[in-house]
Amino acid sequence: MAALRPARTPGPPAWLLLSLLCWALASHRTAAMALQPPSITDLRMPAEPPRPGERVTVSCEATSVLPELTLLYWLGNGSFVEKLHPDGAVHEGTVLEEPRGSGVTLRRDLHFDSFDPRHLHTNFTCVVLSPLGVDTRQLRWPLPAPAPAPALAESGGLG
Repeated sequence: MAALRPARTPGPPAWLLLSLLCWALASHRTAAMALQPPSITDLRMPAEPPRPGERVTVSCEATSVLPELTLLYWLGNGSFVEKLHPDGAVHEGTVLEEPRGSGVTLRRDLHFDSFDPRHLHTNFTCVVLSPLGVDTRQLRWPLPAPAPAPALAESGGLG
């Protein structure tokens, strides 16, 4: 008795499937290479160094052509801000999106509820990350204005 073989439906030759797969991958890679990586475009902060106890907000803006796959967040000394300040004294706001051209502008604020002088010495970094790349910008507080030189008292002569 002869063994039964399953019926084979005719399909495209293997070389055709392989060619289509290679074409699809090449065209996808070419399109992805044309996309720009995300970039930080603006870091808004007070013009003067904040005073102790003052409420302060710093804003980070970035652009991305893949907003649904992009993260925008703040780090403090290389750690997530929530880990560095579990009490919430320094915390991130929500990510805001605004369509612009072929991409989106993202903005995320960093809030200081009560500014502490130690924050001047903390390395805060804004990070934007997507499958196309990463960009970072460090927060650099403005230097305090130099104190005016003390006036020298002149001695007056007699007479």
